[in-house]
Amino acid sequence: MLKASHRPERRTQSVSLTDCGAELTSEYGRLRVLAYGRGILRVTFTRESGFVRKPSAYLINRSCVRAREVREDDGFVYIATEKLSARIDKANGVLTVCDAEGRTVFAEGGLRTLEAFDARIIDRSRPALIERYETADGVKTRIREAEKIDYKRLYRARLPLRFCEGEALYGLGQPEGGSANLRGRTIYNCQTNKSIALPFMVSSAGCGLLVDCGCPFIFNDAKNASYLYFSAVEELDYYVIPGTGDEAVRGYHYLTGTPALLPAWAFGYIQSQERYETSEEMTALAREYREKGIGLDCAVLDWCSWPDGEWGQKDFDSVRFPSPAQLTQTLHGMDVHMMISVWPNMNRRTRDNAEFKEKGLLLPGGELYDAFDPDARALYWKQAKRLFDAGIDAWWCDSSEPWTSEWAREEKPEDSEIYYETLKTASDAVGADRGNAYAFFHARAIWEGLRGENTSKRVMNLTRSAWTGQQRFGTVLWSGDISAKWETLRKQVAIGLDMAASGMPFWTQDTGAFFVKQGKPWYWDGEYEQGFDDPEYRELFVRWYEYAAFLPVFRGHGTDIRRELTRLKGKEYGAVLRSNRLRYRLLPYIYSLAGLTCLNGGTLIKPLGFNYPDDETAINTDDEFLLGDDMLVCPVCEYAARTRKVYLPRGDWYELETGARVRGGGVYTAAAPLDAIPVFVRAGAVIPLSEGGVSVCEALSNKRELLVFPGADGEFSEYRDELDGYAYENGEYTLSRYVWHEHARSLTDENGSVLPCRIYGESKGDRTNAQ
Repeated sequence: MLKASHRPERRTQSVSLTDCGAELTSEYGRLRVLAYGRGILRVTFTRESGFVRKPSAYLINRSCVRAREVREDDGFVYIATEKLSARIDKANGVLTVCDAEGRTVFAEGGLRTLEAFDARIIDRSRPALIERYETADGVKTRIREAEKIDYKRLYRARLPLRFCEGEALYGLGQPEGGSANLRGRTIYNCQTNKSIALPFMVSSAGCGLLVDCGCPFIFNDAKNASYLYFSAVEELDYYVIPGTGDEAVRGYHYLTGTPALLPAWAFGYIQSQERYETSEEMTALAREYREKGIGLDCAVLDWCSWPDGEWGQKDFDSVRFPSPAQLTQTLHGMDVHMMISVWPNMNRRTRDNAEFKEKGLLLPGGELYDAFDPDARALYWKQAKRLFDAGIDAWWCDSSEPWTSEWAREEKPEDSEIYYETLKTASDAVGADRGNAYAFFHARAIWEGLRGENTSKRVMNLTRSAWTGQQRFGTVLWSGDISAKWETLRKQVAIGLDMAASGMPFWTQDTGAFFVKQGKPWYWDGEYEQGFDDPEYRELFVRWYEYAAFLPVFRGHGTDIRRELTRLKGKEYGAVLRSNRLRYRLLPYIYSLAGLTCLNGGTLIKPLGFNYPDDETAINTDDEFLLGDDMLVCPVCEYAARTRKVYLPRGDWYELETGARVRGGGVYTAAAPLDAIPVFVRAGAVIPLSEGGVSVCEALSNKRELLVFPGADGEFSEYRDELDGYAYENGEYTLSRYVWHEHARSLTDENGSVLPCRIYGESKGDRTNAQ
């Protein structure tokens, strides 16, 4: 007969109280809860004899602070900050957190578990059997056989969660598909072409949850269980951050670093396609846009700028780009900047690869550089500096996951299959506890390299993947190689909101979708074989462009067909031109939101639930979004629609297209002509507007006006700086505070001086929305 082995007890055996928190020990493990700044609580659980002492690579490692209260009684241990109070049950170690009013904002749903295993990693000193395969995402390598060595002892960790009825969750990066509210979903969080995994989420109950780790993980919120499951950690280490919406995101930025401000030009239109092949094409694009008065701030050189057959070499092909410095100089003369695609992998025939190989700085497979190694990051920048010295302004760090095994398949694998294959590939190459984090260190290479130069250029790094803290490296995320469908456009709105809620404020996507036509592999899944000759695709592109004009970063890109706006004609061309001009008029508002986010933390775009967490409809609305606190954007995601129903939260709103003043708190049918999506502005808003221009520099230099939307008191702070460089880090910027006094019908500055303004819609009557 089998004999039952002893299961370690969870009951607390000892408690140690300090000024900063408490430590509880049971037979199973050790639990530590500490107070941090901004009212944050840190919770760490281990089965080792002590806690990990080395600093986190992803957090900026603020120290614990004195707690407002630390005490125990017979049944519980209590730790309180000025905003949160934790209660730990001595019987089992389960933790519950309440806010200052006693409302539960976070609760563990059961017993935490840590299961030990001995991780192994590929031995780089021994030869491996490598397979190369070609995808639309470039040539990839896959290790078929390799010898492994011991890596370290790690744990599989499970954190059970208990949610309140009606609680909404946002974040976890960019889960592909689904609603912005994560409730009721199972999400396999690994880095793929179209999914970005981030271990941070925000709850409408009043907190954010950040887990400090580097591994792939699973979020599950099924009927029978809710939990987070981490594939490989040294200990379970998480932070409960007080506040709803932006307050929680600011707490995340407090722990991981505020976002680095992009150069101002990065908020203008960025024109890309797969691909411009010569210097002549690049300069012709810029000249055409300038001649036609189309706003343009950046022209993008996609992959294969390198010599033929030298994938990833950081040099220009001398035939197609005979004088790179002359190319960038010509573009700069038209106030157009240049971005170039660079990759983390270099094929074995390149000089760049040989230099990495000689120094032993390549990962298994022999083509991908080891971004985790500081020497490798320095060498990567040394090579990229050749491009910088030619006048390149911005970086497109493509394929930064950098493993996309799902693209080797003809049919789409199940999400779980993609997860476990990516987990194995990444674990073998870089270590199981770092499988999600490659993009962080790759972005750090560009950041450290450029910040080490004597330059006035800010880092602008468009990259396809991210990890905790990456926002401090000047990165912009995008949603990967998506396909042209109305359903895709609808989903883009929702996933952009999750990315914003994850603490990454600068996000964009391929306007009009990357794939327009349908190809053999599962991911090449557009619906429009005729491209712009198909009237439905023309309308889809227009609606996508109108939506994109309100995103933090405004960018067009794709394959299958040319993407210049001038490929459109007639009413569709007029519609995109109108959105382009509106973007440049809004730049004082958008750049101010960006500047304030980088000074204080927070978001540019966000779900309605961030500002209206007690509104059940708002927290579940994800086909609309807020741009700042004052502008509500409602993309049109249906063919031939000329109206759309929108949900307006409480308060009065102005319909930008008609000037109508609408009372919120219900559903309203808004006008949606082809050349405008519904946009509403909150009563009390003060919006700084430019006369416009064809570049950001021109728009922000031209005359401004202050547009007031009356009906309530309100204010706005306009941010100004030198538009590039890092003097703003030393306080070299201005904030102009504008205050609207509804009763006095006047606008004043911070000193009380009356300012000139234009009052919007005074002659328009009220219109009550449908309920």
